[in-house]
Amino acid sequence: MRYLHGDAQHIGSRGQQQDSFGFSDPLGEAFQAHGGFLAVVCDGMGGMEHGDIASQTAVRAVLEAYGRKTPEESIPQALERSVHQANERVYAAAQSLGVAEGAGTTLVAAVLHGTSLYYISVGDSALFHLSKGRLRMVNRPHVYANLLEQAVASGSLSREAAANHPDREALTSFIGVQTLKEVDRNTEAWPVRDGETILLATDGLFKTLDPVEMLSCLTGDPRSWPAALVKRTLDKHAEMQDNVTVLAVTLQSAAGTIFDSASQLRQTVGSRRGFWLRWRS
Repeated sequence: MRYLHGDAQHIGSRGQQQDSFGFSDPLGEAFQAHGGFLAVVCDGMGGMEHGDIASQTAVRAVLEAYGRKTPEESIPQALERSVHQANERVYAAAQSLGVAEGAGTTLVAAVLHGTSLYYISVGDSALFHLSKGRLRMVNRPHVYANLLEQAVASGSLSREAAANHPDREALTSFIGVQTLKEVDRNTEAWPVRDGETILLATDGLFKTLDPVEMLSCLTGDPRSWPAALVKRTLDKHAEMQDNVTVLAVTLQSAAGTIFDSASQLRQTVGSRRGFWLRWRS
């Protein structure tokens, strides 16, 4: 199997880019045999200090920690260990800046291993799976709306009050706390078929585009989809458009597209403004 990947990012109308992202080594065949191909996106929290440092620190920590996975460690175990190490690293960075628990970031990471998808997320960045023309959100966001819906279900809060609550979108979990308690992940493989794609995105995308608008961008080479999604987002000229980052990874059998040289693939780490990688097919 091959993992064809693309990415796009833009600062939006914000004064600072606080999204960061990365991929594992696409040419590391020996590692991929047991560790698969990893993609990670982090969205630094704008309401806190040093969101850019938090997101960059978390991405690097996950890539480094996951890169130490051994064949004996399962992918879900390696992802969980990596996220907890990222949390410790961001918390330590915040302490060194004198803002303990005052610097935070969301995180979503996904691994494709053959025809299996494993993921882990903290916060509200999203993982989507495109299959047979249907775009489905895989992970569950950690937002206050979940607690409001529980209150509605128990009868202690009206549906209208829940829908209009001012803190509905507030995060209930993020990377950068002393003890990380709320994590969403799967331990059983999520099946992905040949030719299907996963998308990882910060909320600057899906809080601007609805699912129909997103689907309309998913035509042609899937490596170009992140750029198309970011362009469509910016074309809406939303007031106070947030930073937007999108990654795409498509599963393709060995009989599919073959890259010409190692120079056409490279690891991507860090935070970048208005830039995306391009490869020849």
